[in-house]
Amino acid sequence: MQRLTSTNASRRARLWLAAANGATLSRPDIAPIDSPELPMMVQFEGLTDAEQQTALAAFPGGRRFVLAS
Repeated sequence: MQRLTSTNASRRARLWLAAANGATLSRPDIAPIDSPELPMMVQFEGLTDAEQQTALAAFPGGRRFVLAS
C-alpha cells in the first residue's frame, strides 16, 4: 500500500475531522511541564538481567530509565 500523505498530514486531518464533528482525539499521558519527569521503561536486547542492570547504571541519566523486565 502506498502512502499518499505524511503521517503529520494524516494526524492533522484526523484532528480537523474530529474538531469538525465536535469530538476530540485521545492524547498520550504527558507529565505537566513543572512536574518530575516520568521514568521510561527500557529493555536491552541480547543482555542478561545482570548485564542490563550494569548497562543502565553506567548510562548517563540512567535514573530516568527503568528496566522493563
